[in-house]
Amino acid sequence: MNNELKVSFYLKRESRLEKSCVREDIAYPIIGKIIIGNSIAQFGTKLKVEEHLWNVKSGRAIGKSRVAVELNREINFINLLIHSHNKEILHRTGKVTATQVKNAFQGIATAQKTLLVHFKDMAAEFRSRIGIDRAASTYPKYNVAYKNLERFLKEKYKVQYIPLNQLDLPFIEAYDFYLRVERKLKAESIVSIVALLLKAVRIALHRNLITYPPFLSYKPEKPEFHIRPLSAEEFERLISTPLKSPSQSFIRDLFVFAAFTGLSFIDLKQ
Repeated sequence: MNNELKVSFYLKRESRLEKSCVREDIAYPIIGKIIIGNSIAQFGTKLKVEEHLWNVKSGRAIGKSRVAVELNREINFINLLIHSHNKEILHRTGKVTATQVKNAFQGIATAQKTLLVHFKDMAAEFRSRIGIDRAASTYPKYNVAYKNLERFLKEKYKVQYIPLNQLDLPFIEAYDFYLRVERKLKAESIVSIVALLLKAVRIALHRNLITYPPFLSYKPEKPEFHIRPLSAEEFERLISTPLKSPSQSFIRDLFVFAAFTGLSFIDLKQ
């Protein structure tokens, strides 16, 4: 059975007059069409656009105006949702029809949680626990990770939203490449940013927002750490440098004590 999915969008004119006489001041409904093998299904998008702003070949609005950009963003999001439902049904049952995908889209399209919304919720939960069992110093990492993820979606997929069940191995591999090559971030920063994305996925799995781990075989490249011993001059400077903070002085004293006695970190901690 041919399971290839094709999604297209077109304008619908209701009356014969509308079909024969195009007026630039009329906004026509945008209709979506799903084709899978020999099965076809159509659906309403609840979107409208004027004829002169519509490109029939691409099935998108023309230009860079705010209206066109917002409209194309909504269409791209619908397209992503449809592909997501198609993938999920095919993964679950081994076969899929256009009507099944249409019904899945119309049934839960508005309720499907997106990655950035889920990530925001995770960050908000962390923030609410600061001072209880979470450190305030860690919270900025969530903001950095969110901004990188948001930027990646805009530049790579041209969307602001992506449903959680649309995530897969190519997504995180593309994200890793984006951070490493296009953003030129250091390996330590990449590990920190990706770790929060992986955490968001684990939470989504635990809360049944997705049914299977999308990044199962992904292995982040770990940074190499080169530990260099202190020279005698550097060690002497460490001992003699005045510190204003009592906690910093205490930490330095512990380090110096361990250096002279050979005591391990674990023994020192205990």
